Amino acid sequence: MELYGKFLEAPKLRFNYSSASAIDSLPKRGLYKYGPYDSALLGKEEIKCIVLFPAEKTVEKQIFIEGLTKGEGTFRGFQHLFRLSLRFIAEIPFKSQEEFDRVLDQIHSENPDIVYIILNDRDSNIYNQAKLKLLANGIPSQMIKSEKISEASGRQYILENISLATYAKIGGTPWTISTMNNDNNLILGVSRAMDHQGKYLVGFVVLFTNDGDYLFMNSSTPVIDWNQYVEGLSKSVEKAIYEYKSNIGVPTSIIVHFHKRPEKKEIEAIENALRNTIQDIPYALVHINEYSNFKLFDSSHPSYIPPKGLCVNLTLHEALLLLDGRLEDKRHKAGVPTVLNVRIDKRSTLTPDYFPYIFKQIYDFSFVNWRGFNAAAIPITLNYSKLIARMVINIGISNWNQIIASGRLRDKGWFL
Repeated sequence: MELYGKFLEAPKLRFNYSSASAIDSLPKRGLYKYGPYDSALLGKEEIKCIVLFPAEKTVEKQIFIEGLTKGEGTFRGFQHLFRLSLRFIAEIPFKSQEEFDRVLDQIHSENPDIVYIILNDRDSNIYNQAKLKLLANGIPSQMIKSEKISEASGRQYILENISLATYAKIGGTPWTISTMNNDNNLILGVSRAMDHQGKYLVGFVVLFTNDGDYLFMNSSTPVIDWNQYVEGLSKSVEKAIYEYKSNIGVPTSIIVHFHKRPEKKEIEAIENALRNTIQDIPYALVHINEYSNFKLFDSSHPSYIPPKGLCVNLTLHEALLLLDGRLEDKRHKAGVPTVLNVRIDKRSTLTPDYFPYIFKQIYDFSFVNWRGFNAAAIPITLNYSKLIARMVINIGISNWNQIIASGRLRDKGWFL
């Protein structure tokens, strides 16, 4: 059996929504040169921040604030990257968990854009509680271990990554993919989460534009019965598409990425939602499997690691994507690179000549990961679904309604 593949070219990144020439291949360099993609659209002149910290960690708190605002090493500070200033409206120490709880109950009255929480390792048990209370009030947060701040080695990279996550968490778009395809394609990331007892199910849908810009998340109420979950998932997809149509317009096509292997009823629910919302719009149902049994090797290289971007077609509907591999003949990680097994369901109505574009778009979406400049190469439809599922489980599915009811976070990357 002979298989054929090709190497996909890394995309250029776009840093200005109104200028197609504001592009760069490196995200950090592009931000310093052009600023973020939506700097003229965000509608903010500053970001209001609050920092909570253990009373004995005043030095670490000050290092953290000065590092974010003034920079450290080659990092020149948040404002140089994102053209926005950080204003710390409160710096609140706490001496006990009880005191910390009281502060959390009152902090929403300050209406911050984001809350930074410095924690000791022994304070990790309050992480989920803090996340839940803040998210329920529509406030994104960023946790920082004090040990990471106290160590000078590598601190500038931690500060850079926190800055990037901050901008995304308050609703900003740092960069998108520069693409020549101007079709109004809608990409949906569909996934589900189940609690530790395997009792409750919650489904959610994450929406992206053709160039990888995160739009918003829609979610269903936690349920026990599988049929109720499927019905709720269908309604969530319908609601999301109606909202997209109302705000952006009718898409030319819809591409659905499944984070987990979909059951038959899940696929039927998605198809029903598509038929109920938009008649005769072509769509593709795509399963992205990161736990493939396939491995890819390059016998012509001493490391046996193929170059990044290798795409091997198994059939017309299925391909293997290598998102991590040799880059400029060097391998920067240990171990065998993960292979994504991408399969397009044969019930899809998009014509097969569109399938190579779908494979390339999945590869491109691995370059729009705003969790950090050194984040793993994972398509955002897959990664964001995983992060949301993990967050849902950590804070407790029974608490999920408190978060989705407020609606203040649905268009922000609070889960990063």
